[in-house]
Amino acid sequence: MTFHHLLTPAVLAILITSFATQVSAVELSAPVYEAESCCKLCPEVQDISRYNTSFLKNSRMLVQGKGDWLFRTLLDLRTDFDYVDAGRPYLKKLREAFARRGIELVVVYQPTRGLVHRDKLTPEASASFNFDLALANYRTALKRFEQIGFHAPDLSRLVDEHEEHAFYFRADPHWTPYGAQRTAKVVAETIRSLPVFADIPRRAFTSKIVGRNSQGNKGVLGLAAAQLCGNSGNSIEYVDRFVTEPEEVRNEDLFSDIGIPNIVLVGTSHSGAVYNFPGFLLEYLDTDILIFAYPEGGLEGGMIEYLGSEEFQNSPPKILIWEFSANYRLDQDSIYRQLFALLDDGCEGKQIEISSKARLGSGKQMVLVNSDAKMLANRDARIDIRFTDAEVKTLRADFLYMNGSREVLRLDKTNRVATNGRFVFDMRAEGNWSDMVLLGVELEGTEEDGTPQELEVRVCRRTAAKPE
Repeated sequence: MTFHHLLTPAVLAILITSFATQVSAVELSAPVYEAESCCKLCPEVQDISRYNTSFLKNSRMLVQGKGDWLFRTLLDLRTDFDYVDAGRPYLKKLREAFARRGIELVVVYQPTRGLVHRDKLTPEASASFNFDLALANYRTALKRFEQIGFHAPDLSRLVDEHEEHAFYFRADPHWTPYGAQRTAKVVAETIRSLPVFADIPRRAFTSKIVGRNSQGNKGVLGLAAAQLCGNSGNSIEYVDRFVTEPEEVRNEDLFSDIGIPNIVLVGTSHSGAVYNFPGFLLEYLDTDILIFAYPEGGLEGGMIEYLGSEEFQNSPPKILIWEFSANYRLDQDSIYRQLFALLDDGCEGKQIEISSKARLGSGKQMVLVNSDAKMLANRDARIDIRFTDAEVKTLRADFLYMNGSREVLRLDKTNRVATNGRFVFDMRAEGNWSDMVLLGVELEGTEEDGTPQELEVRVCRRTAAKPE
């Protein structure tokens, strides 16, 4: 596969082209911005009933830190990290599935803002945050990943920092480029210690500052505070902007048959270009990396798109890095149903039991019926839905079963990048769902103008059982 074949619209949006030589003279001479202290929290932030939108719910409950620092008691000051234990059966099966393909999994399990920046907490906030317990539980979570078979770089080395440049933004959950840089260095140390890394081709990269982030960052927490308090929120925080470039630019790079990188980074918005985490990994690993990271993609967005891509199906990597926050739940059945199915390329090459083509308009519509009464139990069944329009981002499905039961499934892809219009997942198989037999599938049209959407639904017999 030649390099230019990789540059599909979806991949181009997530590859590290932004880390190449694209810096203008204007950027190099960007001005330095000063930000003055702005706003303090109002009493309304203590009223949990005011956190009544999906946006505000993720900011519960805001507390004032030193200066303009804001923290969320529910997420930033948490002391439990039991999501790893809760998701252990799924994570173990996932690791085994990757291992069968010869892929090493490295998890970047980010420490919370409270762990890293406890020096930014006020005495009142510190009194209600058990730092020692939080740190012990976070380290236990890292050990759990290792026991399951993941490689988990010890990012507890980065907690309670007192660096000149902050790890996280003062009013936003994302790390700054400096936090991304320090994380990448620790992650690279772990990857370099893996035996498989010795056979990966090298290429030198260098990161450099090219000015300041001219957009700034007012912060998700600052915006939440503004909504709750009815003011303009925190002042904008400006940070240095980095790009990473190859030390030797080869004219043939965009056109020659250089192949797909042996290392893939699948991540969240933290792996976006503005923070340069992929770029710092390039620098510390001295090798090319393929990036699948989606703004608003959450825990699974990048992984789902990558596993469904030709790049993965045709050229799986030797090392896969999975970056996500410690605040994500790891026991969501609907996520793993998709991952397990995609690892097996959905219904491709499988025995198709039921199939149909349909034109989905507005409202709910039956798009598939088990008219021949195929007795395929959920534990053995998989569904592969493909929309002709690759820009379809949502799936609203109801599954009707022969015993009268109904399952509702809602899947969403990020609107920020191109995706492939494909939804693949294993049927629900825990408990009583395991023996159920599908009767029909209803989908809800999502086009506001009612434009019919062409699609194909296939139900196949999967080859591997899902975890109990």
